[in-house]
Amino acid sequence: MKPRAVFFDAGHTLLHAWPSVGEIYAREAAVLGVRVDAGLLGSVFSTVFAEGETALAAASVGAVASDEQDAAMWRSIVTRVHERTPELKGLDAHAWYLGLYESFGHPDQWRLYPEVEGVLKDLRSRGMKIGVISNWSTRLRHIAQATGLDALVDFIVASSEAGVRKPDPHIFHVALHRAGVSHGQAVHVGDQVEDDVRGAERMGIRPVLLWRKPGPPPQLNGTDVIRDLTELARIIGDL
Repeated sequence: MKPRAVFFDAGHTLLHAWPSVGEIYAREAAVLGVRVDAGLLGSVFSTVFAEGETALAAASVGAVASDEQDAAMWRSIVTRVHERTPELKGLDAHAWYLGLYESFGHPDQWRLYPEVEGVLKDLRSRGMKIGVISNWSTRLRHIAQATGLDALVDFIVASSEAGVRKPDPHIFHVALHRAGVSHGQAVHVGDQVEDDVRGAERMGIRPVLLWRKPGPPPQLNGTDVIRDLTELARIIGDL
């Protein structure tokens, strides 16, 4: 069946932290009196996040998602970054987490990727329903409004509102219902293998992996891989 709906992950797919995750982490450390290179913190964060991806995805299936769960997850991640970075010795990890969690809830810390507006408008002009499926707290609503994302999509399904996180099938069911399409009429685009690719596959939704990171993407048989969203038009056109 020809696709009638395209779903997108939010973070690192449509939205990115600004000026960068590492710079925000370094700024909040400096507020507490500890200066650490932003590039180093960005690298440690990326490693910690990648190491926990598979386990977090497995634990998310059947588990309850909420704003409280989201906050606890990020507290755990920040704690591991702190433990992995000797340069942060003496920094109050809990105070650092509190500053970071507050900062990442501010819309001015987020930007749309440059190609997002044009791509989403093009898909809408083709008659596609556009949805967002994101593992995010309810703060995503405010961020989407401030960045203009909400005006570019038909709906947003945030895990804290749906009560489950990707890759749990229920969150994809919610999006299909909102779009009014069957699983075979939807495409899902995201940057996480377990949450986005495997989660969509289990639902019979065609996945597209967006790989913005440097270096080669993982080898996924039968899965389209793109480097930015402008490549999506070719894939949609071929389906």
